[in-house]
This record gives sequence, C-alpha cells and structure tokens, in this order.
Amino acid sequence: MSRPVSAGTPAALPVGANLVAAAGVVAASLWLLFGLPLLLPTAGAAALLLALPAVFAIVPHWGLIHEAIHGHLLPDRRASDRLGRLLAVLFGAPYACLRFGHLSHHALNARASERPELYDPARRSRLLAVLLYYPRLLFGLYAFEVASGPLSLLPRPLLRPLVRRVFYEGAADAGGMAERAERMLLEPRTLAAIRLEAIAILALLSASALLYGEHWPVLVAALAGRAFLVSFLDNAPHYGGPLADPGQGYDLEAPAPVRAFVLNANLHGTHHRHPDLPWSALPAAFEADGRGFDGHYLLRPWRQLRGPIPVPATEAGP
Repeated sequence: MSRPVSAGTPAALPVGANLVAAAGVVAASLWLLFGLPLLLPTAGAAALLLALPAVFAIVPHWGLIHEAIHGHLLPDRRASDRLGRLLAVLFGAPYACLRFGHLSHHALNARASERPELYDPARRSRLLAVLLYYPRLLFGLYAFEVASGPLSLLPRPLLRPLVRRVFYEGAADAGGMAERAERMLLEPRTLAAIRLEAIAILALLSASALLYGEHWPVLVAALAGRAFLVSFLDNAPHYGGPLADPGQGYDLEAPAPVRAFVLNANLHGTHHRHPDLPWSALPAAFEADGRGFDGHYLLRPWRQLRGPIPVPATEAGP
C-alpha cells in the first residue's frame, strides 16, 4: 500500500518487514523481562550473554517506535499508533512522551537549545557542562524517558513546571515549545493515556524484578546496556554539526546487515530532509539527493566522547 511522501512520489510502507521486526523486538523484550530469569539458576555467567540480543534489540525497537511516530509503521494510523503504544510500553516510556519529544526535535533541529552538546560559556562553566553532558550521553536520556512515566503520576500543579522546563522554557530559539508541550501533554485524555501506560510499565518491571529475585543485577545490567545504546546513539547524527539548517543530520555509511538492523537510521540526514518517507525509502532518497556520506555509522558516534562544545558566539544568549 502506498502513501504520498514529501517529494510527491508514493512510497510503499514495508508493512511485512515492520510486523516481522515488531514481533522480534516484542519477543526480545518479553525474553529479557520474563524468559531469561527462569533460566538464571542454571545459566550462571552465561546469563549476560543470553541477555545481549535483547539489549541490542533496543536499537530497532526504537526505530519501529520512530516509524509509528511518523505514521509509517502501518497503513492505518490508528493501528500504527496502537502498535506504537505497545512498543513504547515495552521500551519503557509512554508513547505520547516519546512522540512529542521526537517531533519537537524535528521542529527545533539545529537550534542551540535542541543540541545537548552545546553550552554557553557566559552562562555555564566548562566543568558544569561536562558534569551535565556525560551522564546524559552515557545513560541519562533513556533514564529520563523511562522516568517520564512515574513522573506523569505527579499532580498536575507539579507536572506543569516540570514539562515546561524540559521543553526549553526561557530559550529564545525554542519559540513556544514549552507552551505547546504543556497544552498537548497535559491535555486530560493524553495525560490519562500516559498515566495508564506508566502504570503498565511499572507493573511489567516490578513483575520482572520479582522473577529475577536475587539475580536482579542481571536485569539492571541489561537495562543499563539499553540505556547506553539509546542515549549514546540519540544525538550522534547531530554532534558538532552546523546550526540553522532544519535538515541538518549526518548520513553515515554502514554495511548492509547493519543498515537492515537499524532500519536505515544511518541515513539520519536524509530522514530530516524527507520526514514523510518510511525507513525503506531512505536509501533511494539519499541517492536522489546526490549527497555523500559524512562518516561511518559504527565510528562517528564515538566523537561525542570529545565532550561539550561552546555554542557559537552568534548563537549565544545576551
């Protein structure tokens, strides 16, 4: 089935591939939460190796949620969102929170407030920038996404300033994003759905922790591995890139098996230039754009370990 894309050319949604991939990541999450702990008494040290596939599966898991956010997972938008919500619960964060966060990234792409590696030396010391930067890079982004569920259970008067703060309140280049976040995420029906998904996530994690029992460090290690992958890869396609270009994003070379596994997330710049295209159509769009690669998908992310970068003087605040 086809749908119109940004360039006006129909692109078929890879429904079969999406469903197979969704079944795979759901199975991986259920294995991690409820299957692996049953084998731990006899698995011993091999338990960590048995957890690895479920840890790495978080990469295509996010990729499928990303497709749902853009309406590319299934032809029917309601069905796409329902599957996206299921995937989000197993990912560990409410779907509406992930959706608004990602779409705000598109809206503010290449603005200083949306770039976590940038800091204004006139407002923040290098030391403080480092102390804030590395925890986010290594695990903090995913930890906060997961925390958005329990935080949603707070009373609305406490939620309102938190939501506004997260979505750049006071940042001149963020427009009205704080107001938009408050209006959309705290809308009664949306907030009720977020809270319901948060309760489901807490129930799943609690049941899993009970199954792991004395082997709980294995579950914590696996979740930490997921946190690292999600957090480390999040801003890698933008780190150190130029500002002021809404389509900024690196297109990175990768072997065919890696491209398939990450759902062509290596072509992040192409996705920003053509957000209406499903992941399967990105290689053709990249070729049509006539652009070269900006590095290698398995190498470029490690540049982020260089640390935070002073914001260009033209973008710094008064």
